Amino acid sequence: MEFVEQIKSMTREQVARMMVELVTHVSPETFLKLVWLASRLVEGERANAAISAVQESLMQGDNGQAARMFRRVMTELSPHCLKTVAKALFINGLLRSSELRAGFEKKQGFAPPFTILISPTMQCNLRCTGCYSGRYTRQKGLSYELMHRILGEARDMGIMFIVFSGGEPLMRKDDLFKLAAHYNDMYFMFYSNGTLIDDAVADELCRLGNAGAIMSLEGFEEATDGRRGKGVFKAVMDAMDRLKARGVPFGTSLTVTSKNVEDLTSDEFFGHLYDKGVMIVWLFLFMPVGKDPDVSLMPSPEQRDYLRRRGSALRAKYPIFIADFWNDAPSVGGCIAGGRNYIHINANGDVEPCVFTHVAVDKIVDKSLTDVLNSEFFRSIRSKQPYSENLLTPCMIIDNPHIFRDVVRTCCAYPTHEGAEDVLVKIKDDLDEYGRKIRALYDPIWDEMKAEYGYGAPSESPPAVSRTAARPG
Repeated sequence: MEFVEQIKSMTREQVARMMVELVTHVSPETFLKLVWLASRLVEGERANAAISAVQESLMQGDNGQAARMFRRVMTELSPHCLKTVAKALFINGLLRSSELRAGFEKKQGFAPPFTILISPTMQCNLRCTGCYSGRYTRQKGLSYELMHRILGEARDMGIMFIVFSGGEPLMRKDDLFKLAAHYNDMYFMFYSNGTLIDDAVADELCRLGNAGAIMSLEGFEEATDGRRGKGVFKAVMDAMDRLKARGVPFGTSLTVTSKNVEDLTSDEFFGHLYDKGVMIVWLFLFMPVGKDPDVSLMPSPEQRDYLRRRGSALRAKYPIFIADFWNDAPSVGGCIAGGRNYIHINANGDVEPCVFTHVAVDKIVDKSLTDVLNSEFFRSIRSKQPYSENLLTPCMIIDNPHIFRDVVRTCCAYPTHEGAEDVLVKIKDDLDEYGRKIRALYDPIWDEMKAEYGYGAPSESPPAVSRTAARPG
């Protein structure tokens, strides 16, 4: 009780800073106590839900994935990166952010997104087959001043996590590193092809501490080089070695196609990723957008369900944070686009609902971030979320394409590059058929999940994030 009384006499900021100073020296058990303390400090439903999910995960014991991940983070990150991550994602991401977000929602009538994905440039040093962004104009992109303004507005509304993509964002590394240094209370993740992460870039990421990298792969050397070009796989492996040696957090983004779903989720491949030091794996379904859309590369409904079931086995075996952008939708209540949890600002300044929906109604150049988020277009999208009672079918492009066509038509959204309208017209029938097939497969599975794991109706709060590890199959 004496400890509790001492804590009560401290300010929230003092307690938070004390916890960050302790984070490099604690066990999972002590960290669990710190998480409990955090739950007494933060306000807001989302922040407390995140803390509850961490508590639930850590209470699974020493052999649980969360505890094993915790040990990896504590031992593999440099002390500087570890403290900076804790400060950016805990003090600012939970404590400060919860207050700012609550104030913004009270004033504006809607909650700000969790993150913003910014593509500073669509220039790239590679020419990958079927690139989702391959038909954007390849110009320098957003000005430094504009990105500075966007980040300032984002921070003011409580958004503390920013993703840079493209194109290849490291083609603008000088500007982006300067921004990361200025906004050192935020955390930045670079989605990169990995080929530009030389010793100098790795050193700068380590020095900053508040930035990491997610590097794209299609599998082992043959598959990756087959899509991205000869020598790319080796370059990415070398980049991973550089980041691991410096204690910088990094992961990989895997594009799942009809050709590689089993190879990408094999023990051989995931064992290799673990050995290289990968901490985060993002699984993205191939989307028929961008350059030369090919619906035959979309994973079939059966392959998508294989990915769902295989994900449970991988999570149980490997201490890697694995996120399946579609199959994990029940954990976040369905689609997160349109400003519900994120938006995409492309290199021309068009503000898109997500990185795969290449349509917009506004440019960030002449509007504030608040005004863009409050557009009729984004409000319309959010009002329809979730698009289906079945949260395993969250996407308005491939699962519920009629929703996408409806909001584009009623809000007069424009295509953000030549050919972007193909997904609405040219392959319309293919996507309608895919949507029918995925619902036929997933509707019975969703009924089982509701009965076994307590997933509620769309109007109810989504279950804790940690339940993604307990999906049936």
